[in-house]
Amino acid sequence: MKAFVSYVVQDNAGHKHLSEVVNIDTPPYTFNADPPVTQVMEWAEKKRTELKKGEELVVVNVLKL
Repeated sequence: MKAFVSYVVQDNAGHKHLSEVVNIDTPPYTFNADPPVTQVMEWAEKKRTELKKGEELVVVNVLKL
C-alpha cells in the first residue's frame, strides 16, 4: 500500500511545504479504506530524526493511494 503524505518543515527562518509517497508494508489481501495513520506517524518520527537542529515536522495531510 502507498500513502501520500503532505508535510511542513519549519524553523525560525520560515517553512517549506513538502510531500512524499510512502510505501507501507501490508498483506496483499488486506483492504481497509482508512488511511494508514499509525504507519505514517512511525514514518514521521523517523523523518524527524533526519531534520536539522531547530527544525520541526508537521504532518498536514495523509491520503491512501
